[in-house]
Amino acid sequence: MEQLNRAEYIDAVKAIKEAIQISRYNAAKLVNKEVLSLYYWVGNYVSVNSRVGAWNTHAIATISQQLQQELPGLKGFSETGIKDMRIFYEAWSPYLNWQPSVADLKNVLPFDQLVNRQPAVADLSAADMECFVQVGFSLHRQVIRYASTIEERLFYIRQCATQFWTKDIWATNTA
Repeated sequence: MEQLNRAEYIDAVKAIKEAIQISRYNAAKLVNKEVLSLYYWVGNYVSVNSRVGAWNTHAIATISQQLQQELPGLKGFSETGIKDMRIFYEAWSPYLNWQPSVADLKNVLPFDQLVNRQPAVADLSAADMECFVQVGFSLHRQVIRYASTIEERLFYIRQCATQFWTKDIWATNTA
């Protein structure tokens, strides 16, 4: 059995390390896409029921508390978090051009269904949608709070996705 020389070991470690890093990055992108899909759906559900439905002013707080009791350790579903999901949905729904039906509200629809269907005039481009799903929810919240037009939002979404902006980099570049 032949042994590898030092250069071959270095090459092997480099190749395996690169594959691990790519796999981790791809896994993180998939998780982020699912989280955004869930938050978009929750935002839609809360928007429909709190803006035009019969929910009272304390409904979101009550729902948040109940979720915390039923799913101990759940993160992101405080009253503020749920309201942010509603803002996320309301800010982006005109540009995603996706109005779910009543039946859709019972099923969480992934962003794949938004990306893989026929685009309408108001839709984001495929490249912008790819950037959109790569950006974490906390940065989406910052973009929505900071940028009032779709052009500004897309600029910052693209920067976050392609330049790998973090909250710290965001603060530096938008100050």
